Amino acid sequence: MSLSKDLVLLMLQFCAEENLKRTAHMLEQETGYFFDLEYFEELILHGNWEEAEEYLSSFTLVEDNKYSTKIYFEIRKQKFLEALDKRESAAALDILVKDLKVFEQSNKELYKEMTQLLTMPNFREHSELTSYGDTLTVRRSIINEMRAVIQANPILHGKTNFPPINKSRLRRLINQSLNWQHKHCAHPHPQPHIDTLFTDHKCPGPDNIMQQNQLENEISLVTMSTELSASPLTGTTPAVKPLNEVMSPTDSSSTCRQDSANDVDKDEILATIEGRELLQTSPCVSGDSSSGYLTESFRKMPVLPLQTVVPARNAASEESLVMWQNISARGACPNNELTKMEMPQISKVVEVSRCEYVILPSLVQTNTIRRLLYSHSGNGVVALAEDGTHLLWKWEKNDDNINGEASTKSTPALYQPKRGLLMINDTPPRNSSLDDQLLFVPSTLTLSKNDAYVISSSGAVISLYNAISFKELRSVMRPPPAATCIVFYPPDNNVIAIGRHDASILIFNIRTDELISKLKGHSKRVTGLAFSTTLNVLVSCAVDTEIIVWDSRTWEKKKSTVLQISGGLLGSAELSETSIELDKDHNHFLAVHDTQLAIYETLTLRRVKQWTIANFCTRISHATYSCDSEMIYAAMRDGIILVLDASDLSPRYEIDPSAYLPPRLRPCYVGVVDPVVIAAHPKKKNQFALGLSNGEVVVVEPVFPTQVKLAGLPSSL
Repeated sequence: MSLSKDLVLLMLQFCAEENLKRTAHMLEQETGYFFDLEYFEELILHGNWEEAEEYLSSFTLVEDNKYSTKIYFEIRKQKFLEALDKRESAAALDILVKDLKVFEQSNKELYKEMTQLLTMPNFREHSELTSYGDTLTVRRSIINEMRAVIQANPILHGKTNFPPINKSRLRRLINQSLNWQHKHCAHPHPQPHIDTLFTDHKCPGPDNIMQQNQLENEISLVTMSTELSASPLTGTTPAVKPLNEVMSPTDSSSTCRQDSANDVDKDEILATIEGRELLQTSPCVSGDSSSGYLTESFRKMPVLPLQTVVPARNAASEESLVMWQNISARGACPNNELTKMEMPQISKVVEVSRCEYVILPSLVQTNTIRRLLYSHSGNGVVALAEDGTHLLWKWEKNDDNINGEASTKSTPALYQPKRGLLMINDTPPRNSSLDDQLLFVPSTLTLSKNDAYVISSSGAVISLYNAISFKELRSVMRPPPAATCIVFYPPDNNVIAIGRHDASILIFNIRTDELISKLKGHSKRVTGLAFSTTLNVLVSCAVDTEIIVWDSRTWEKKKSTVLQISGGLLGSAELSETSIELDKDHNHFLAVHDTQLAIYETLTLRRVKQWTIANFCTRISHATYSCDSEMIYAAMRDGIILVLDASDLSPRYEIDPSAYLPPRLRPCYVGVVDPVVIAAHPKKKNQFALGLSNGEVVVVEPVFPTQVKLAGLPSSL
C-alpha cells in the first residue's frame, strides 16, 4: 500500500504547527486528501466567495452530484443577495447571468424569481426573504446549513476529519531516522552535528574529526585550565563548565581534542551510552609544521564528572530519540600516563504518565491565554487573554482544602464582583497604525504584592484595576509606543517599570503620573523585566536576546550581554520573545528563549548553565522556575512539558499532553490545543498552571515516579 497519502497528511500537520497556512491549503487543494472545513467556513464568514469556490473546486465541481450543486448554489445565491443589499445592481446582474445561470435548467422558477428581485427596491419585500437579517447572521446560518451538506456529500466523505496523529509526528520520525543512522556510524561522534536532511547522516572518520571540530567550534573538549591544575593534588573536583562551551588552548602550541575509539586500546573504553562507546582520554596535541602531521602524547587526567544531556523519551514510541548528547568537562595534562575517568550514573528522562489536573471553569468566551500568574498568597490564578479579557479564579477553604490554596483536588470558582464587572483592556483597532507597527498585540500583566491591584495592557493604554471590585482606577500612556512588559517595583506599589515597543524602559509612579526615569540601552522592544531588592538591580531583556542589568537606585546601566544562539536555530526575531525570571535568592536568573534555557549570575551576567533544543525538535513556548528554584518547568510547542533539574539544566521528566489534558483537548488532530504560557505555584513546588491556545487554563500536579531517584532532585515531591 502506498504511504504517499500518509506523508502528505504529515506534511499538512507540520505546516499547521509551523503556521504555514497558505502552503497547507495549497497542498490540500493539489492532493485532495483533506478538506479543511474550518478554513472553508472562515472564507464564507468573511465573504471571500471567489476563494471559497476555488478551494471547493479542487475537491468537487458544481455538476458532480446534488450535494455539490447545493453548496455552489448557496455560495452564489448569498453573493447575489449581498450585492442587492448594497444596492449594487450591476454587480448583482453580473452574478445572476454568469454564476447563477448554470442552475436555471434544474429550477427555472427559482431563477425567474431571482431575476425579479433585481426590479424590487428592497428584496426583503419578497415573501421568502422577509426574515433576512444582517449579513453576518445570514452567513452563519448558511455555514450551519452547508456543513451538513458537505458532510453528507459522498465525494467529500472521509476528507473533512483529519486523522488522529500525535503532535509533531514528522519531526519524531526524522529524529528516529537520525538515531538509527547515528547508531550505524563507523565512528559515532559524541556530539553529532546535523547540517541537512538531504543526505544520510554520517559521522566523520577519525582523520576528519579534528577538522570538523575546528570548523564547527562547537565540540566539547576535555581539558583543564591552568588554575585547576592543582586539583588532583588537593583532592578537589574541578568545576564543570556549561554545555556547548569551548575551551581555548592553554597555550599557542597545544590544543586538546577528543579521540576516536580506534585510536586507543579496548581497555581504554570506559562506558557505553545509548550504544556508543565513550573514551576518557585527553591527548595533548602539539603541531609539527615541518613534518606536516600532528604528534600525540597521552597524559594523565584528573577524575572529572561528565555533564550530559540525555535524550527525551518519545511519548508515542518505546524507542528513545536522539537529542544529541553534549559532554563537556575541563582537565589538565600534567603527567604522561593514561588514566580512566570515573563516569557518573546516567539517568534517562522519565515519562510521567499520570497527572492530577483541573480545568478552570469559565463561562466567559476568550481566545488565546497570553499571560498567567498565581496570586502571591497561592489561592488564586489570574489570566490575560489576547482579546484583553482578564479571568480570575479563587479557591475557597473547605474540608478537602484546609488552607484554601490552589489545588487540583477542588475546583475553584471564576471570581466576579456582585456588579458583574469584567476587567477588559482596550485593544488596538484592526488595521490601525499600531496594528501595522506590531506583528502581534503585546499582552502584559502584573499583580501587586498584596494581590489587591492588577496592572495590564493589551497593546493600547495601561490600565490599573482593583482586583476585588474589578473597577478600572486609572488608564495611562496611550500608544504608540505600546507597553510590552510591566512589573511592580517591590518597595513601592505605586511605582512600576514599563518596557516598551520602542526599546525604552520607563520608571513611572502610576498614582501621581510622575515619570521618575527613562532608561535607554536596548535597541529592540523590551520583552522582560525583573527587580531584585536584595541586589538593588533591575534586569531587562529584549526581543534580540540582549540582557541588561541596571542599578535600581541610580537607574544607570551596569552590564549587558546577549544569549548565544546557534545559527541553525535563528528564527524570526519579532516572534521569538526572550523572558527572564530571578531565582528565590536573586543571585541567578533564568533566561528563556524559544531555542534555549540559560542561567546567569545576576550581577556579573556570567552564564553558568545552558540547555538548547536539539536540531529538528520543537521549540520552547515558555518556562518558569518551581517555587523553590530547584526545578524548571518548560512548556514545549508540541505540548510536551519538560521538567529540568535547575542545578545542571538536564531534563529529568517529560509530561505528555495526554497526561494533563482531557480527551476533548488532546493532540490528535490539526488545530489542537497548545500550552502558550506556564506559571508555577508560589508555595507548592510540584504544581503549575498552563494557559492554553483555546482560552482555557489548566492547573497540573504531576505524579512523579517515586521509585526513580535522580541526582539533584528529591526522592519525593
